[in-house]
Amino acid sequence: MELGWNTYRAFWGQGFANEAAAAALHHALEIRREPKVRALITSANESSLRVARCLGMAYEADTEIYGKAVGMYTRVRAEEKSL
Repeated sequence: MELGWNTYRAFWGQGFANEAAAAALHHALEIRREPKVRALITSANESSLRVARCLGMAYEADTEIYGKAVGMYTRVRAEEKSL
């Protein structure tokens, strides 16, 4: 399951990405019971990296999408961590 967010520049810095992504992450992990959720973020995108950190996502690995290097950030459902 992949999580992504995007906001219009006029709304940057107002917490909309954090709030919406947190709700989507909760739905994925708690309602859909996905074992893991990931986000693909370029290293230059500091705002999205901050959102990922606020969501408790952690860097897992580098990967490539459409020929562009990105970092893979993941969060595992709580009960999956204990297995």
